[in-house]
Amino acid sequence: MERLGTGCSNLDRLLRGGFPLNQISLVYGEASTGKTVLCMQCAVDSALRKLKVFYVDSDQSFSPQRLESMLVSHEVAERIVVFRPEDFRDQVNITESLDGLLTRTPSLLVLDSVTGLYRAGLGGRRDVFAQNRELNRELASLASLAKRYPLAVLLTGEVHGHPKMGDWSVEPVATRALQHWSEVILRLRRTVRLEVREAVLEKMDGRETVGPKAMFRVTETGIEDA
Repeated sequence: MERLGTGCSNLDRLLRGGFPLNQISLVYGEASTGKTVLCMQCAVDSALRKLKVFYVDSDQSFSPQRLESMLVSHEVAERIVVFRPEDFRDQVNITESLDGLLTRTPSLLVLDSVTGLYRAGLGGRRDVFAQNRELNRELASLASLAKRYPLAVLLTGEVHGHPKMGDWSVEPVATRALQHWSEVILRLRRTVRLEVREAVLEKMDGRETVGPKAMFRVTETGIEDA
């Protein structure tokens, strides 16, 4: 097994089978583009295959009600271990502690989001330097775990706008660090159809890509082809 499926055939085709083991994958986009729903569906899909899932719910957005609506049995739900860090330091400690929990069985680690608590802890310039150092250390630790174990690391990222060639562009918060460590980058965007989202593949297996896209629909029970 080299990739973990998303439970959505359009996205799986775009990702050449799903999110890869032994790599960090980043999903980013504006609010309400489906990042958390996608992560939860990936978690459920992996748990249904009897794989262990570690879900770091830094944004407090993991919903038991949504999990229940995905028709998840108690047995499947028990394979999803949820952590809820209180601050960025706690988040780093949790991800670094996973080394003792991983085995040679393929597993999935979700961190939703990787930059929410990081951003909340930013203050003066000294804080920015310290937080950036900690974020890079955390990403390096995650990359090491993914290389040493059959582990797929799935991160979500918040975004902010910045001027680019006379216009405003959207990019992930802490974009330099995330682009450096992420070998797969997927951007989610809203469309004119209320429940439909567009996924744009920007990087695959460490190489930038130009333009591959897929459409999916966000529903009460997860995501599906659109």
